[in-house]
Amino acid sequence: TEKNLCEMSLKLTLAGRLDDENYQKSFECVEYLHEERPDEYKIKILEMFPFQWEAHLQQLREKNDGMKERIGSICTCVVYSDDLSKVWLGDEFVKHISATTKFKVFPYPENSDDPEAYKNAAKIRYNKFLKATEHVFCYFDMSLNGQIQDRIVFELFTDLCPRACENFRHLCLGDQPSTKDDNGKEINLHYRGTKIFRVVKDGWIQGGDIVNDRGNGGWSIYGKNFPDERFEIKHDAEGLLGFANQGPHTNASQFYITSGPNSWMNNKYVACGRVIEGLSVVRAIQNIATKPNQMPETPCVVEDCGQVDLDCY
Repeated sequence: TEKNLCEMSLKLTLAGRLDDENYQKSFECVEYLHEERPDEYKIKILEMFPFQWEAHLQQLREKNDGMKERIGSICTCVVYSDDLSKVWLGDEFVKHISATTKFKVFPYPENSDDPEAYKNAAKIRYNKFLKATEHVFCYFDMSLNGQIQDRIVFELFTDLCPRACENFRHLCLGDQPSTKDDNGKEINLHYRGTKIFRVVKDGWIQGGDIVNDRGNGGWSIYGKNFPDERFEIKHDAEGLLGFANQGPHTNASQFYITSGPNSWMNNKYVACGRVIEGLSVVRAIQNIATKPNQMPETPCVVEDCGQVDLDCY
């Protein structure tokens, strides 16, 4: 009966990074099973941003002590049963299915002569996923003590906080004319070259002082400051991006990135985005030794920044 077939089905979850080659191969394998072996396999698919993937891996490790050593930080794709009695990492599931069915994975997909086809397919799939959000994405290329780090990519919630997002976007682009503060000092409306000047352990990191670069200044593309927009995004996770302020309606250029939940920030600070790539860089900054005034002892500099062009990403 249908009930008996359902009971016999192997229920699994495929989870992985959208931008990963092994995930793309595993996805192709799961599509084959859905089509050719629908009664034998019931597989749920979880497609994730890099930052979501890191959190998911940690959940799996915490769910089963045996997974702590098996699932390393470089793992980008996993297939598993709900009780984790069955786990395949990377391309293990593809190899398993290839050995027990007619499914075959090739160095590159059929009808393609491009050896990088799976990698390119993963990039295309990731790109479509980003575009589907209809959000804007910006980036920081940072250095720690002179060493260039992996790129930090921000997703800006333009549908929820359009003015705050536009401020951050233009300060990343540096495409607005320079202005002057109340004392006639010229201000370059650009994050490039500025530092992370504050690191609050297990709290947040803070930067964006485009006036003095030490935490006592700031300016927005709208003027000295701009009003609070919405407090809809709660500070309940690591990697949230928002604007620091000195009280209600004093947002400027200074930003923060959370290192975990900070519920006390809710209804006080406007969060407008999140880190979707490069969370490891934020964590590296969090781990830097600080002075008594919370300034990092190691220079953390925004070497370059801008808006991600999804047509070329």
